[in-house]
Amino acid sequence: MLDTKLKKTHRLAVLIITICILLPPTILVALYPRMEQVYLQQISTTEKEEEAEWTESRNEVTDEFVYYAIESSYYMYGQLLQQSLNQPIDFSVLNQYGWINDYYTMQEEAQYFAKYYGSAQEKTETNSDYPLERLLDKENTSAKDNLIRILTKEGYIGYLTISFDAYGNISDIHFTGLGDTVYYGNVYQHATESINQYENNVYGYNVSGEGEKHVDPLELRPKNFQAVFAIDDNTRFAYIYAEDNVYFSPYNVYFDMGAEWLVLAAAIFVMLAALFLPFVKKLQTGKEKLFNLPLEVVLCIAVAAVCGIIFMFELMTYSSRYMIEEFIQGYGDIKIIGYTITSDTLYGIMLVINYIGWALCFFMEYIVVAAFRQFLCGPIRYLKERWLLIVFLRWVKKKCIDLYHYVTDIRLGAGMHKSIIKIVVVNFLILMLLCCMWFLGIFGLLIYSVALYMILKKQGEKLKKQYESIVYATTQMAEGNLKVELKEELGIFSELGEELRKVQDGFSKAVAEEAKSQSMKTELITNVSHDLKTPLTAIITYVDLLKKESITEDERREYIDTLEKKSMRLKVLIEDLFEVSKATTNNITMYYTDIDLVNLLKQVCLENEDKIKESTLDFRWNLPEKKCVSSLDPNRTYRIMDNLLQNALKYSMPYSRVYIDMEETETEYVICFKNMSATEMNFDAKEITERFVRGDLSRNTEGSGLGLAIAQSFTELQGGKFIVEIDGDLFKVTLRFGRDVSSATRSALCHEDGPLAQN
Repeated sequence: MLDTKLKKTHRLAVLIITICILLPPTILVALYPRMEQVYLQQISTTEKEEEAEWTESRNEVTDEFVYYAIESSYYMYGQLLQQSLNQPIDFSVLNQYGWINDYYTMQEEAQYFAKYYGSAQEKTETNSDYPLERLLDKENTSAKDNLIRILTKEGYIGYLTISFDAYGNISDIHFTGLGDTVYYGNVYQHATESINQYENNVYGYNVSGEGEKHVDPLELRPKNFQAVFAIDDNTRFAYIYAEDNVYFSPYNVYFDMGAEWLVLAAAIFVMLAALFLPFVKKLQTGKEKLFNLPLEVVLCIAVAAVCGIIFMFELMTYSSRYMIEEFIQGYGDIKIIGYTITSDTLYGIMLVINYIGWALCFFMEYIVVAAFRQFLCGPIRYLKERWLLIVFLRWVKKKCIDLYHYVTDIRLGAGMHKSIIKIVVVNFLILMLLCCMWFLGIFGLLIYSVALYMILKKQGEKLKKQYESIVYATTQMAEGNLKVELKEELGIFSELGEELRKVQDGFSKAVAEEAKSQSMKTELITNVSHDLKTPLTAIITYVDLLKKESITEDERREYIDTLEKKSMRLKVLIEDLFEVSKATTNNITMYYTDIDLVNLLKQVCLENEDKIKESTLDFRWNLPEKKCVSSLDPNRTYRIMDNLLQNALKYSMPYSRVYIDMEETETEYVICFKNMSATEMNFDAKEITERFVRGDLSRNTEGSGLGLAIAQSFTELQGGKFIVEIDGDLFKVTLRFGRDVSSATRSALCHEDGPLAQN
């Protein structure tokens, strides 16, 4: 009943915990449509604000434009210098670090004009049909202005002019925006960064040794060089505001609408449940194996829970119906084996995934908080039991202690040689390790010597105590105190101590057996005296009556009949006594032959048929239909069965049933006598088979008290087993005889279970 109640309580606790974990994800997923509605409203509002600002916004040119212009200028300068000097220029450093790619990019993205004027022969390079060199002319402003109007009309948004002096320094760099285009940033600073990058590239190139020769940093640095780069509105370097460029991050929108507070509230709810549910004693929760994980595992779960919540918040922002429809519009319909997944189906799948994900996150949170609660209840105990590092260190400590005891425990017996070898090997390994430490080994040897002295001293004191304990126990036993205890751990004297304990047990058993024997002798004399005296007294009495001459002939015959009965009882008693005596002293000869136990039981029943009919007992015989043959002594076996039947007739409760059952197994025959006792059986089952012990302690019934003792002796002499069992008022005797018992087997069984039979 109590177990059923505990199971119901535990189920209730599991149900409450499950509700606490599943309720937050249920609420969160249920609020997804409302979050999507707020998200769409925020998008609509932001788009209107952006549309109002577009009229005032201007195009921007990125800083990449300056970087690419400077880097491509190095390559243009090298080409013009090579043409002017008519000799090859080493471009390997530019090729190594990809600056040649920047040159090709500027050819595609911009219209440019470059000029080298450092020698008598001026060299120029351009890819434009426009006279861009006018943009470098500071004097002819009218021609320059005319070109700017043409470029603006053709959709150009700005141009960059660069000038290097004779020393390779930038003498002038300027970006001019056409229309509303601006360059946000410091043009000169960005150009300087590119020049410094070139210096680093040359240094790395020379240090690596990959080139055929060292490159002079000034060789390709532009000198007496001018260039102009014009870009239109299709260039990669321009960022132009347009409706398509407006991007709304769902994560930021959900964060702005306060969705994070919902997640935080759900996490706090689960945390409070994990903290306070175990304090409700009726629930009997908080000690489950799931909440008793190692500290390292709990920390991993905590990290997984935090990462999971962050991921789920991100997934939540992309799980709206609007985002799913945008995804399908962008990438097309999703098809699986010919079936098209609609947006509604995909939306339902996303809701299920979100629900499961949130449930897992809160489940992990519950585990972590439950473990944290246990830590708060007992920090030291928690760390000792749950921190795997401490558990491991304690295990290592235990193994070191075990190793120490394994080496230092010496046995004086057969294991002494092995113990000496262990000590020598360990000492050799330690000394070899110290020798490998060279000079430090001397200090290690000193420490080892001190430690060895302490260990030997401790072991010596331990041996002294063990020896004194052995001497004390021996002295006490010599003085007759057999109950002295060896409390000390005897170590090398353990075998001697074990032998002393055996001596104690042997002496104690011998004393107990002697006391029991003396008690049995006294009881035997008393019982024999009583049982012999009773019929003998009756015989003497009736002999005296027969001596009287005044008795009639009928009285004389009656007295003679009584004398005959009493003398026969005395004879039976004496014969039983001799039978038990001979069986106990192995002074009995057994005659074995093959007998049918079923037929023997029927014979016993037949010869006691009159007594059975006169009794009020109902005998139930359950015997096999076939013969059950075993090699036994017929007379002794008959005596066994007859004694058990007589025992049932004398001591069974009137009007009760007596069961005699027999069955056979593969190796033996089992015969069972069962009856209900008329008197209370307040004795042990083993006592009833002692000599002169009866079921009725008042000794009012006829009998010698030797019936069961004789039956047990005869059974064990024949290699059988005689088992008495008492269960309340039920008295049960079980006989077990082997189906084919040889003389050697019978002798062995007799040695173990009873007196030895002599064939």
